[in-house]
Amino acid sequence: MPPAAAMPSKASTGPAPMSLPPHLAAVAALYREPDWLLAHRRQSLAVYGQTPLPDRVTHLWRYTDPAVFAVGDASPIPVPPASGTPREFPDVLAAGLRSEALAAAVYVRDGLVWKIALDQSLVDRGVLVQDLHAAAIEHPDLVQEHLGSLVGPDFGRLEAFANALWTGGLLIYVPRGVEIDRPMHIVTAQPVGGSARAGRLLVIVEEQASLILIDEYGEGTNGSGESVFTNMLVELAVGPAARLKYAPIQNWNQQTVSHLTQRARLDADAQLETVLTAIGASVSKVDCGALLAGPGAESNIFGLAIADGSQHYDHHTVHHHLAGKTRSDLHFKVALRERAESVYTGLIRIEDKAAYCEAYQENRNLILSPQAKAETIPELEILNNEVRCTHGATVGKIDPQEIFYLESRGLDSTEAVRLIVAGFVGPIIDHLPSTAQDRLRDVIVRRLEGR
Repeated sequence: MPPAAAMPSKASTGPAPMSLPPHLAAVAALYREPDWLLAHRRQSLAVYGQTPLPDRVTHLWRYTDPAVFAVGDASPIPVPPASGTPREFPDVLAAGLRSEALAAAVYVRDGLVWKIALDQSLVDRGVLVQDLHAAAIEHPDLVQEHLGSLVGPDFGRLEAFANALWTGGLLIYVPRGVEIDRPMHIVTAQPVGGSARAGRLLVIVEEQASLILIDEYGEGTNGSGESVFTNMLVELAVGPAARLKYAPIQNWNQQTVSHLTQRARLDADAQLETVLTAIGASVSKVDCGALLAGPGAESNIFGLAIADGSQHYDHHTVHHHLAGKTRSDLHFKVALRERAESVYTGLIRIEDKAAYCEAYQENRNLILSPQAKAETIPELEILNNEVRCTHGATVGKIDPQEIFYLESRGLDSTEAVRLIVAGFVGPIIDHLPSTAQDRLRDVIVRRLEGR
């Protein structure tokens, strides 16, 4: 049983708690974190210290060297400044707020929540978009119930690292019955070169509530040449009959080594749509999954990855059907140029008592140069016979007939390839919130043109 599919637990037992490193102790003091959160950090740090890096032969690490994710000499983010620097939104958030296209905007920078804007009508209805440090003090019962419930330190070494050392965390809470029709948009700025950054996001959508959330990492900037390590945790609690569209966009610079673990729990009749996009980083490993815990729950994952140069992507998805009459669907598309590599493993697990479930999984890979390489590994663990479960996977090049046809219509070969790739990934982009679609299409066109 891969650890990704197992129900994780909080670290209430295990290694003895450790002292916090000086910089994190300073952060905890700055925010006056409560005792329970400090205890959680110390326990997580102890688990991290006693958990070795995954072995290269273990499941999910056969195609990516775990040593790449050793923090090494990278410096942790320094203690955030208390005041002084003017706090402005980046252009993409400022424009969304001016046009009233966004219900909320959040900018995370330098290891802290730099600035938040939330529609006053949502504040009046009890919606929270809050620095997680402050939320742990002001809403301790809410945060303590959910923080670490899906991705705790026992999940693995890298998750223990992030549980112990996160800064700049964020809580988004949508109370029962509140439906938000405009997206919220988070932008996490590119960390400075030579640093290690751990962050976390906790989203709680209560019964019959709804939320659309764009979670953008990096700004597509050029790096300084120094490597950066990022380690992010995302936990999504989707209540009965609630709806959540979550769109993480990974756009770190080419010097970044990125690790993201995301888990969601869906209660009865809840709906989750995840639109996962990867276009940045030198090495990126993603573990994205949903636990369908109540009858009628439904999870749909749409994934898109475009890589060139020597980029290496490793994506793992999990749909774990814990309850009967649940449904999952996955479509993941990858386009690779030059010497880029992609690994995709997707697990569907349906428990013995989860009858009458439906699940589908599809991974398609488009190879645009002879040196590019893709691996695709579907995994099905079906423990009862009353289910409908199918999967499909392809790895292939562009059909020369398609190039010939477009050239006969006046396009040169480069334009023809660009048009074909745009058509290949277009159906995935269409699932992004409308405020992000055009900008992401522009980014992809620039990547295909080598800009």
